[in-house]
Amino acid sequence: MSSIESKRVQYRKYLERAGVIDALSKALIKLYEEQNKPDDAIRFVRKFMCESCPDDSQFDAMKADLEEANKTISKLEQDLERLKDQIKKSPEEIAELLEEGFKKLVEDEEHVGSLLRKYLTREILDEYLKLTTPPPVEASLLDCIQSGLTFHNSSCGMYAADLESLEMFNKLFDPVVRDYHGQLDNDKEQLQPDADFGNPDEIENMDPEKKYILSTRIRIARNIEGYPFFMKLREKQFIEIEDKVKAATDSFDGELAGAYHSMKDISPETQEEMVKRHILFRRGDEYLQVAGCYRFWPVGRGIFYNPAETFLIWVNEEDHLRIISMAKCGDLGDVYNRLIKGLSELEKTLVFMRHPLYGNVTVCPTNLGTTMRVSVHIRLPLLSRDQDRLNSMAAELNLQIRGTGGEHTAIEDGIMDVSNRKRLGVTEFELVKALQEGILTLIKAEEELEAKE
Repeated sequence: MSSIESKRVQYRKYLERAGVIDALSKALIKLYEEQNKPDDAIRFVRKFMCESCPDDSQFDAMKADLEEANKTISKLEQDLERLKDQIKKSPEEIAELLEEGFKKLVEDEEHVGSLLRKYLTREILDEYLKLTTPPPVEASLLDCIQSGLTFHNSSCGMYAADLESLEMFNKLFDPVVRDYHGQLDNDKEQLQPDADFGNPDEIENMDPEKKYILSTRIRIARNIEGYPFFMKLREKQFIEIEDKVKAATDSFDGELAGAYHSMKDISPETQEEMVKRHILFRRGDEYLQVAGCYRFWPVGRGIFYNPAETFLIWVNEEDHLRIISMAKCGDLGDVYNRLIKGLSELEKTLVFMRHPLYGNVTVCPTNLGTTMRVSVHIRLPLLSRDQDRLNSMAAELNLQIRGTGGEHTAIEDGIMDVSNRKRLGVTEFELVKALQEGILTLIKAEEELEAKE
């Protein structure tokens, strides 16, 4: 039995268990026995199946009430954030929360894998207990590790509150960065080389016949100089960043030309539909929630995209900007070239943060350096049957493989998301080139399996 047939059988059994088929059958029999057949058969069936359900006018009224309630909730959430923003914790309160969080972290023997737990020692905590970055931000260690102290199962557990956090709390951030990016033995003064996008003409279409690759996507993060990160951004700064991006994109032309859409102006239904098409972000990540990522939501958030939806900019999703180039094919060269064009245009009016040691700076230590994630949705049904071989090849090629639904999701019907593991320690061109070679190696392995079958 094929995978699709198996899913159909399972779905039918589910409908039978849930009583859906029985209810539908009764409704259709009732319609058959009705002497005066209604013009709107669907409404008749719906009414029969749910006699206590609201009619269309009642449903519309309830929908309107729900929308109004959601607006009120959003306003109250923003008001609450404004009030919380006015409350400043004393050094003693911050120290007490750090002590309490540290005690719980080190005593939790079930979750011991976070880099925060690995490198946050008693000595480091004592040294940083009452330190803050310079005014006006004044970020504390608590601002940076609140999420990791709450969620002990976090792989990293840290976010930078501002650029200065990387220096102020260097004894904690530096080993975390080096460990995550495999740079523990690197004694160079510059972990990340200067930016080098190389010659995009050397990057090719990896699947011109569109046999294997469904889509290709490159995403980079950038943060505007002079602003802190989400947990310390004021409401007006969220808006300032949004305005700067809108102004920067006004001059885009050619394939980059498009329009900016503020999140507050996009209906909930449209937002959900855009999220399903992988072109818009949403809030809801509990790790980011605790860290303060969704403060004043949806103020200052939005998306710029061109009509073809091949070039996008997310504003204040996590970093100030997430710049994305994509296509529903395997033409990596085209996607890469468009990303370079878009970034070059933005750099004409925006100055982005860069650290002398780590390169491009992001709120999350796992995303420093190039900040680049190149991902390909690819169908490799034969290779995916042998998970051991697939994982071994991925490790050898420095690739990350997961389901298309994101991290921790399974591969379905042989379709997987393949992306680069490295972000820091290589140039942008080296990263894309290595990804290209890795994908071509996987395709070759699939073709060899096809020939054997």
